Amino acid sequence: MTRVKTNDKIKTVFGINYKNMKKNLPLIVVSLLILLGISTFIVVKFNPNILVAVPVDKTAGQTKNTSSEIILFYGNGCPHCAKVEQYLSENKVSDKISFSQKEVFSNKDNSALLGEKAHFCGLNTSSIGVPFLWDGPSGKCLVGDEEIINYFKQKLN
Repeated sequence: MTRVKTNDKIKTVFGINYKNMKKNLPLIVVSLLILLGISTFIVVKFNPNILVAVPVDKTAGQTKNTSSEIILFYGNGCPHCAKVEQYLSENKVSDKISFSQKEVFSNKDNSALLGEKAHFCGLNTSSIGVPFLWDGPSGKCLVGDEEIINYFKQKLN
């Protein structure tokens, strides 16, 4: 059997040694990603109109705000809610101002609605408490017995 002596030179293209390709592959991928990132930055920097803003409806999924929609969220057994309820009944507020009351401790739908309203106002929905008042006409949220009682006092005057 005769052996043929081959050229010991390793074939290279663009300076890449194919024998060491597996070693160099991660370096090549990282280099290409960096190059892509830099080119994207340059394109956006010199042509900012290339990016298109998509409007987002922040109120999607929420109930429609009507001019008369004022909602008082409360919880059965909540002492602060009881103070608000006492003020409302003593001053016959429901006869003078149109608003609805929703219990949230035992009603998941009402609790979810409270979360939506709190989110709309930019409040942390994981720690929101009751009493909570949603003033639909102004899009404002009020939390706590004193703040809600003062709100109704101003509405009555």
